[in-house]
Amino acid sequence: MSGAARSLLNKPFADPIQMQKSLQKVGIPRSLRDRIVVGTKKLLAPGEVGARQAAAAGMTPPRFLDTEQFKQNGSYLVPARGLASAPAASKALRVATERLRARGKMKKPEDQRKADFLVQLLGNEDVLSIPEVLEFALGDELVALTSSYFDEVPVISRVDLWWSPPNKSKAESQLYHFDGEDKSQLKVILLVNDVDADTGPFTFVDAVGSGKVGASRRHSARLDDDAVESIAGESAVTSLMGPAGTVGVVDTSRCLHYGSRGNSKERLLMMIQFTRFLAPKASFPDWKSLLTETDLSSLNKNQRMVLGLA
Repeated sequence: MSGAARSLLNKPFADPIQMQKSLQKVGIPRSLRDRIVVGTKKLLAPGEVGARQAAAAGMTPPRFLDTEQFKQNGSYLVPARGLASAPAASKALRVATERLRARGKMKKPEDQRKADFLVQLLGNEDVLSIPEVLEFALGDELVALTSSYFDEVPVISRVDLWWSPPNKSKAESQLYHFDGEDKSQLKVILLVNDVDADTGPFTFVDAVGSGKVGASRRHSARLDDDAVESIAGESAVTSLMGPAGTVGVVDTSRCLHYGSRGNSKERLLMMIQFTRFLAPKASFPDWKSLLTETDLSSLNKNQRMVLGLA
């Protein structure tokens, strides 16, 4: 991607979320809004998707990955020590969390709608500027894993460190739902503390079971457990649990999911959102401007592509 294209794609007029809002205000239907956003990206960066597909075709998926099963299920639980940099990233995020706690920052903010059960402690540059986290996010195996799913090198469109304090609620994202940024996306979830059934684990239904439910429900609906599991079957449900450093990868556009529900212990996790370059409802962060304190000169071409720098 040329420097001029990167510059234009990072302007407010080309931001997908802002475009969607502007087009909605003038009454443009959702499906047409998506086509306009995708068309704008193609116009500003011609050939970009082809370059990303070619780069993905040249990668070797991680040795532990069954790519076809991954694509079918829309999810993958990475085996222990499958991604060597995961434990160090998890540890660095625990250190960052304890610093926030020591500064009195571990509290429910009044301006966050989901603060009773889900609090963003750090986002985007504050997370990726941690060296161990950047190494994990741009590790060759994780880039190859996500690229094998999309058949193109994706973009990191968002990174968050989330805190789920103990709660007794069951609302909003604590109910089964799909995400709507694109028809397909990947959330890479790194457990920052140990998670068990009492820690409000991220819980999801595989894409096959979710597809059965989605065939008879609105994609934007919030659904209770019975409505989902009576159709998908309990065997399709997985909760992401394990020691700190455990990694799960889930297509949250294809897999119904919920989390942070009724936990008696706090939960900490990092979530990295990987989307296709042409995702119609995901922003294209200007990572070069956001990571001004980070040396990006040693990144390889695929890593630069993930950050929209190549």
